[in-house]
Amino acid sequence: MGDYVYEEKKNYEGKNVKALGSTFEEGKPDATGNWLAKLTTHEERLGYLRTALRYWYSNEWYGSEKRKQEA
Repeated sequence: MGDYVYEEKKNYEGKNVKALGSTFEEGKPDATGNWLAKLTTHEERLGYLRTALRYWYSNEWYGSEKRKQEA
């Protein structure tokens, strides 16, 4: 990657500021990231789905997501 490339842009006040340019490497990845392959057993896959989907399909909410009164 080496040195970073900065671009001159205007902020909301109209002043010129330095903004970080593109930092990605050109080209395509060597291999795809298959997250499902990391979950080897059936139980691990079910556990992942239970954890990931509980926010959509249950009444279990945390932190700022929790409403004091239901809509």
